[in-house]
Amino acid sequence: MKTILFPTDFSERTHLALDQAIAYAARLNKKLIIYHAYHRPVTEWDTGRRLTERLEALERSIDLKFERLLDRHKSLSTVHYEFRRGLGLSTEGIINTAQEKDTHLIIMATKGAKGFGELWGTKTAQVLKNVSVPVLVLPDTTSLEVVKKIGLVCDYSKEANYHTLDFLLELVETLSLEVDVITLNHDEASMTSEQLAYRQLVRKKLEGVPTTFHTSFSSQIEDGIVAYCSAHHIGLIAMLPKSYGFIEKLFRDSLTERMALHSPIPLLVLK
Repeated sequence: MKTILFPTDFSERTHLALDQAIAYAARLNKKLIIYHAYHRPVTEWDTGRRLTERLEALERSIDLKFERLLDRHKSLSTVHYEFRRGLGLSTEGIINTAQEKDTHLIIMATKGAKGFGELWGTKTAQVLKNVSVPVLVLPDTTSLEVVKKIGLVCDYSKEANYHTLDFLLELVETLSLEVDVITLNHDEASMTSEQLAYRQLVRKKLEGVPTTFHTSFSSQIEDGIVAYCSAHHIGLIAMLPKSYGFIEKLFRDSLTERMALHSPIPLLVLK
């Protein structure tokens, strides 16, 4: 059975997001792995034996937190799940676990709208860069339960991997969602023949689901995407990881990574 990987630091933020991850695991019929990374406790006066004792105590405390988590989230009984803890850096642990566990999707909670100064936000960006599976980023105070329409942001560039739309298609068909394909600052008259060909490819990929195509104009790409989605009741933004490549050249951080931190709307990064 393929899995959904949900990293947790046991914060209130991840508790709120876990309920949504459980609901998605149930609807998609996937196993849910709840993962926590921890560091080896080291102080300058620790001996080998003392260090082992401290490490064992830390692991027992993590297992207790998992037990409390199970008690708090009764809906876990509706899905196949596994608690998993890993010693080491959280980003490395998430990436390695995703590779080992035949992961279908990673769901991550993030503070959002605060920038790269936040530790968990930085972890989110690093995971986005280094995994080969889709990542669903959940900002604070957002809910997947109300999602009826997905906004697929696409500039029809040749760098984008259009095969990743297969995951989006599966999600849309399973959850009975609509798709609004959004292009910023490029209407049909200004598209090249190559871009028009890729748009036709997207049309063909999504021809089995309710899909509309729109163009919106904004001097600020991120703000334009969020404003359009807010105005059109889009509950989830989906992005191809290489789409809007020309924008990436203007900034040190890619549009996808910045959207993951700044968007008040859940973001699905297709891989």
